[in-house]
Amino acid sequence: MTSPPVPLSGPVLVTGGTGFLGSHLVRALVARGLEVHVPHRPGSDRRRLTDVAGRVTFWPLDLTDADGVEATCREARPETVVHLAGNTSLRFLKPDLAGVRESVEQSVLGSLNLVLALHRTGAPRIVVRAGGVEEYGRGPAPFAETQREAPVSPYSASQVAVTHYLQMLQPALAFPVVTLRPALVYGPAQSEEFLIPSLIRHCLEGRDFSMTSGEQVRDLVYVADVVDAVLLAAVRLDLGGRVINVGSGRRHKVAEVARAVVRLSGAAIALRVDPARARASEIQDHCFDTGLAERLLGWRSTTDLEAGLTTTIAWYREQLRPDTA
Repeated sequence: MTSPPVPLSGPVLVTGGTGFLGSHLVRALVARGLEVHVPHRPGSDRRRLTDVAGRVTFWPLDLTDADGVEATCREARPETVVHLAGNTSLRFLKPDLAGVRESVEQSVLGSLNLVLALHRTGAPRIVVRAGGVEEYGRGPAPFAETQREAPVSPYSASQVAVTHYLQMLQPALAFPVVTLRPALVYGPAQSEEFLIPSLIRHCLEGRDFSMTSGEQVRDLVYVADVVDAVLLAAVRLDLGGRVINVGSGRRHKVAEVARAVVRLSGAAIALRVDPARARASEIQDHCFDTGLAERLLGWRSTTDLEAGLTTTIAWYREQLRPDTA
């Protein structure tokens, strides 16, 4: 039996709030008139939040600093916490195994520092935390929350570790922790380290684009839809320990997505297959079973791929205008 949702309440603390997904969430929270706190690494880029910076409290903070995390939690006293921080640069396993220790220090210890600090300083009502699709690795698709994870990188292995640590801790915590696992999120303001924004930039600048064969299958979900899922989860106090997939539930070949970007941008560039871009750890089929999100949160992805890509291309086109670049 489920409990009815409660009103979303602030202050809201958002780790990773200067990042791609986090900045969209922070803007949505500010639009609702909520008090928002954003811890961020000293020196991190806050440009994604320029338009709302005056309505956000920033805390220069590294989550590996346990004392600093506790001091911030005591002062901010958040009612709602959304934990999105993560180092996506560690999503590839390098031959020399660099990044393994870093993934444990940043993702695992950083997440535990946050949860333990919240536990010690006077519990919030709820913590919503983001995992990711890579936790499933090469497991059978469509991915279901009940299947065994099979991470393929330091980043995804650390996400799995945090998921299990939080489920282990849940009975001892005075607040629920809900883990959302987004599929591949795309949309305005995403880093050009990722395929879609990088390809859009090439299209808008008229440069050919090198990529893999594009036979990989991906579940793509628009960033605004993921924000909606976070907001729905943040008002459910009866889902502690749950893991919930957040995706479109639809399969798209990477090559088809790339061709759609070229077509929608009006570009006349070539998509060139470069075998050197293939990775040994590449997951061939990313697709989610999203039934649990619909049943528990009443959520489903509402932005189809073509509409999401059109909006995303328009945003990047605006950024490249001489008066805005």
